[in-house]
Amino acid sequence: MYFSEEKRMSLITIDHTTCLRDGICHAVCPLRLFETDSEGFPEFRTGADSKCIACGHCVAVCPVSAVHHQTLSLEQAPLLNQALTVSPSALGQLLMGRRSVREFRPEPVPRELVHEAIEVARWAPSAVNRQPVHWLVIQDPAEVRQLAALVIDFLRRRSEEEPQYAPYVRLWEEGKDPVLRNAPHLIVVHAPDDWTWSGVDCAIALTQFELAAVANGIGTCWGGFLMRAANGHGPLKERLAIPAGHSVQGALMYGFPLYRYQRIPSRQAARVVWR
Repeated sequence: MYFSEEKRMSLITIDHTTCLRDGICHAVCPLRLFETDSEGFPEFRTGADSKCIACGHCVAVCPVSAVHHQTLSLEQAPLLNQALTVSPSALGQLLMGRRSVREFRPEPVPRELVHEAIEVARWAPSAVNRQPVHWLVIQDPAEVRQLAALVIDFLRRRSEEEPQYAPYVRLWEEGKDPVLRNAPHLIVVHAPDDWTWSGVDCAIALTQFELAAVANGIGTCWGGFLMRAANGHGPLKERLAIPAGHSVQGALMYGFPLYRYQRIPSRQAARVVWR
């Protein structure tokens, strides 16, 4: 393994004994932090270390593992298993067959399955690879119920100005749960207020979590009422223990579905302008 002396201390180094000099790492770098030396080898630009966002594109794309990143070892970047490539039809069925589940079986979802879905969601894209998403998993059904009650308190207060909430308060008073649907579990994502893309990054990550959960037989539903209340009702935010400077950006109730869906229901045609 040989690295050029002048670049040996760089954040990224290129193994000249294996490098194909094909320029792929240069091409995929989002910030164009590579240049080409006099022999055609890619090298990190002077001063580029502070600009690197550690996205790992250069390490992941190299077909001969010639790119070495000080903070992204090859052990942290396993090779893709080509045998696991998903067909378009299988992926399409997963996406179109996903349903919002509001009826759950009482048995708990094993923590390992949820952790597996969170692990998959860690690879969701985020703006400039900021990865701002923080996760809160509520496993205790009793605590989920208490959180639903706090949301109802918020809706009851808001119903004076927003009467559309009044029917949900009445349902709760009748012993029903229109907020979290008696789900056994809840997952909440939050992120820093000072990051412009927190909402988008969290929505993408939570969607990726949802799809991974569905693949493991877990039913999910977005908790819109809790999302509405979480940042506007002090007792709820306090109970969630959201850190100062963070806001709730998404929530999913989840559990094993009580019913299995057999068909893909119709949807509106896509409204597309082609140019």
